Amino acid sequence: MQSLQLHTAYSPWYALLCLAAGIGVSWLMYRRGGPWPSGLRWLLAFLRAMLVALVCFLLLDPYTRSIRQEEVKPKVVLALDNSQSVGLFTQKDQLNRTLQELDALADRLQEEGLEVVKQTFQAGDTTVASITQTPLNAQVTNLHALVEKGSHTYRNQNLAATVLISDGIHNQGPTPTFQLYNAPVYPVALGDTVAKRDVVLEEVQYNKINYTGTSFPIVARVRHNGFGGTTATVLLQENGKTVQRKSISLPRGGTVQTSFQVTAAQAGKKHFQVQMQPLTGEFTNLNNQRHAYLEVIKGKLKVLIAAAAPHPDIKALRSALRTNPLLDVEVVLGPFQNPGFKTPYDAAILHQIPNASGVGNDWLRRLKAANVPSFYILGAQTDYNAFNTLQAGVQLNRPSPQFDEVQPLLNNAFQRFSTEPTAQSRIKAWPPTAVTFGEWNIAPAAEVILQQQVGSVRTTKPLLVYKPAAPAPSAVLLTDGSWQWRLTEAVDQGSSQIYDELMTHVVQLLANRRNQKRLHVYPVKDEFETSEGVNLQADVFNAVQEEIFGQTISLTLTHEGGKQTQHRFRHEQGGEGLRLGNLPAGVYRYTASTRVENQNHTDTGEFVVQEQNLESLLAVADHSLLSQLAERSETRLYYPSQLAQLEQDLLKANFKTILRSHEEEKDLLEQPWFYFLLLGLACAEWALRRFYGSL
Repeated sequence: MQSLQLHTAYSPWYALLCLAAGIGVSWLMYRRGGPWPSGLRWLLAFLRAMLVALVCFLLLDPYTRSIRQEEVKPKVVLALDNSQSVGLFTQKDQLNRTLQELDALADRLQEEGLEVVKQTFQAGDTTVASITQTPLNAQVTNLHALVEKGSHTYRNQNLAATVLISDGIHNQGPTPTFQLYNAPVYPVALGDTVAKRDVVLEEVQYNKINYTGTSFPIVARVRHNGFGGTTATVLLQENGKTVQRKSISLPRGGTVQTSFQVTAAQAGKKHFQVQMQPLTGEFTNLNNQRHAYLEVIKGKLKVLIAAAAPHPDIKALRSALRTNPLLDVEVVLGPFQNPGFKTPYDAAILHQIPNASGVGNDWLRRLKAANVPSFYILGAQTDYNAFNTLQAGVQLNRPSPQFDEVQPLLNNAFQRFSTEPTAQSRIKAWPPTAVTFGEWNIAPAAEVILQQQVGSVRTTKPLLVYKPAAPAPSAVLLTDGSWQWRLTEAVDQGSSQIYDELMTHVVQLLANRRNQKRLHVYPVKDEFETSEGVNLQADVFNAVQEEIFGQTISLTLTHEGGKQTQHRFRHEQGGEGLRLGNLPAGVYRYTASTRVENQNHTDTGEFVVQEQNLESLLAVADHSLLSQLAERSETRLYYPSQLAQLEQDLLKANFKTILRSHEEEKDLLEQPWFYFLLLGLACAEWALRRFYGSL
């Protein structure tokens, strides 16, 4: 239903004056008669009066108000848990019959005046046409995300109820029983709560970072049901070949573990597979294997933290770097200690060095002479004139004794390393710190990792800068208050994960020396999940190690089985690199090449794609979770045989159709029909006068 109303900015009584003006003008023109019959003269007078009155009416700023009312039917979302566990551990006949009945239920609800949509774990807010035809292939189960998806999508569309069809197995995201949703949830229970006779390789424990020539353990933990007193065989395989074999005796209850001792002679990424040989009578063999992806390296990266004086930053930085076993951290505090310089440093963190008092400046000269990548942290005691000569990526013109209190903002355009999805929100919560006031100039080759926010104003001013150019890469943090970030995050979140990863990534980015390579191709992270896309980035340098752009890079990707695929991408500033999409689990190696200054340059690397395999670990449905969810929604739990009762309860709930009004105001001067009306009145009068012999 739609209605159209006419309003004016001034009192509508003024319309009478407009009408009077029209009548007056018409009377002056037609009062003496003319060559027209009496009836025609009255018609011409009417046309002229209306034309003048409508033109005068425009002086009142008229506008139209369109009111459109629509009925919004109550909406019911059928949310299907299409994870692998539903298909694996629910009897096929029963599952197919239940899904067909749910499609039929949706049709009957539609006939009763309810609007029904069907959703799954698939990305986006799109719906599926048929529950029966939906593949059960999701690799994880996030029931909260599934229910919240419908609540978020239809929160303003009269969402009445969500029917959750699931086995209750939940292995990712917040537990739904402790969440609040916009509509009541009606759970439908699939799966079987009776424990199956099965053996499960529950977990494989190992160190992800190991060193060449050392021995390291891979520990397998086994859980079983119904095989007490049986002997099982566990295999350790590499590249499809069995390298070790262990026999274990399964106890009457609980779990048992066994350990493999492995020695790796060569550096690189390794893929081991731990597999249990199937036992007679097992319910399924899908949970009998697990993968171990680890890296063997030649040695740790040596990192120096040098400070002109004791400062809370030092402990925060040291604690952050020590979370990464790849880094060997040495801390010196001037003037009490001096760096050892016994072995070359891979990177150095220089806290307020160069210093106004000169402490540590001789260390800086030695590090610069050795081309050690340096991470400069600036503060009140920094000698800014000396710092500006270092060409570290940013310079401060006309330093001031004043400070700005700024908060950090993550620059999403920086792609040399990836961050956790929660990084942006966590970093926004870090407290403001002091940054020396002045004009900060960024070098052309430098990239901003963190930006400044002053109060509520987002700026493009740098806070943390990285420069990859020669003779050695460098990074600069413009504040000496980052220790507050780590402390605040630990208090608010229970851990300082984002701060620790940020500082570790910056140091690793500096410490991974390229040995003057002209081409460097690298994955944005060392390990990817099968459910996420793989992305490779690249750097290309000229003869003086300045980054250049515009080259076409060819890449050969070797899959774990030996299959090779060819790829090409263009190296652009701020580009997205090479997106390989989702790849199967395994260790991948690549060789990249490009042509710079009429010379061919190559680079090699590797990365890991690992499979979570969470869905096959638990073969027992969790109907208690669904029952708790129903209790919280003040509904009840339904089984496949009770779908008729579910239909009755949904109809008895008597969900109401809501009436929604949409108003739209539009100036009369903006509406073409009004001008056509004026033109029609004028043309009609002119045509009649012309036809009957007088204008």
